[in-house]
Amino acid sequence: MKWIKRTSSILVGVLVFAVIVRVLNYMYVGGTDEEERILWHSFYEDTGKIDNLYLGSSHVYLDLDPYQLDQLNGQYNFNLSTPGQLMNGSYYLLKEADRCNRLSHVYVELYYFYNVKDNFGEDREPIDAFVSCNWENTDYMRLSFNKLQYMITMADMEKYPDIVFGFSRYREHLDDWDYVKGTMGRKRSSKYLNYQYRIDWDDDGNMYDEYLPRGRVYSSKKYLGKQRFLIQDKILKKNPMAETSEAYLRKVITYCQKREIPITLFISPIYELQLISTEHYDNYLNQVREIAEEYDVDIYDFNLVGEEYLPIQEPEYFRDVGHLNSTGADLYTEFFYKIMSGGAVENQKYFYDTYEQKLAHAKPEVYGIYFRDEEQEEEGAATDRNMFIASNRNEGMEYRIVMTPEEGNAQYLVQDFSENRMFKVDRGEHGTCSIVYRMKDTPAAEQTIEITY
Repeated sequence: MKWIKRTSSILVGVLVFAVIVRVLNYMYVGGTDEEERILWHSFYEDTGKIDNLYLGSSHVYLDLDPYQLDQLNGQYNFNLSTPGQLMNGSYYLLKEADRCNRLSHVYVELYYFYNVKDNFGEDREPIDAFVSCNWENTDYMRLSFNKLQYMITMADMEKYPDIVFGFSRYREHLDDWDYVKGTMGRKRSSKYLNYQYRIDWDDDGNMYDEYLPRGRVYSSKKYLGKQRFLIQDKILKKNPMAETSEAYLRKVITYCQKREIPITLFISPIYELQLISTEHYDNYLNQVREIAEEYDVDIYDFNLVGEEYLPIQEPEYFRDVGHLNSTGADLYTEFFYKIMSGGAVENQKYFYDTYEQKLAHAKPEVYGIYFRDEEQEEEGAATDRNMFIASNRNEGMEYRIVMTPEEGNAQYLVQDFSENRMFKVDRGEHGTCSIVYRMKDTPAAEQTIEITY
């Protein structure tokens, strides 16, 4: 009898605790991570239907259209892609998809940013630096042994309260009742309750992003030419992939091969400005290629495709410097299918061997300007910012640089035609940078690019 009472008391305590947690999550978890919520609702609705699975970050859900792929390959395609998806996330999401479907093929996107260490900060592993990219998945995954494994392995024990109890991430709002009212109001709206797929609007009332089922984001936004001003985010040293990223990539490949699920690795196209600013991109590509070769898996980097085959390096095809818009996605998805339905040998003709080789064969061009953040710059550069011209030529191209500040100083010349690609600008100055560039051996063929800085 005592045992029954004790057991009943424990069960009641657990039940009361679960109710309290549920109420606190309802009050404080903001419901702002709509991409994951919409994705997982759509995924479980499609249980048993999925043939081809696409894993990765926003470079999948913005760049590949599963509906277009349905028409092209006659199968059911699903982008199980999430913002900032880390490689450990790809592994556990793969297992969840395989648990719920009979997969015909798995495609894994390998955008470098979330797979390498932070060169400029604390040199942390991505799994530690971006832990929220993982728990925003487990918040909406159904309870299973796979989900529990994912939660246990995504971070050290001190992060467990935030992983398990969503409300604990919002401690700063504990006594902010306006925040609580806003959160509960959003969750009572018909759109939230009915999983109506989110639409984002710009200040002029134009739709620019639409979140659809099956992990597809349709974007009509265009990357304007004058916006081509970028902070440098990485410098890729030899073998730059983080240890955890490499370990989980190997787990993904091994899992598929043991389950006899065909797997293909790929990298979606990025606007050249970002890859040039990254510096030494081929170091990353060489490392993932070596891993792919070790397991006899195909890998395709669409940043290496010749422009005559995939003419996508124009701002009109991009939403921002790293993601395609819907027009670019249509173009890319069709070419992606062409490659995936062909053989590795016949596909070789479309790709350059290295990124440097591709740039050397491209027409001479300037893609924009990048700079290093304050913490990244050399000592003594407190008032000036080091700016770099993102060009596809290391030599032989000359640049004339003119700055037009928004206010204060009049227009001024930084340098007349010179091969120098680095210049300094006052850190607080903003305006328009005009770069006239030409090849030294054809000085009459000048081109101009204007960039807002």
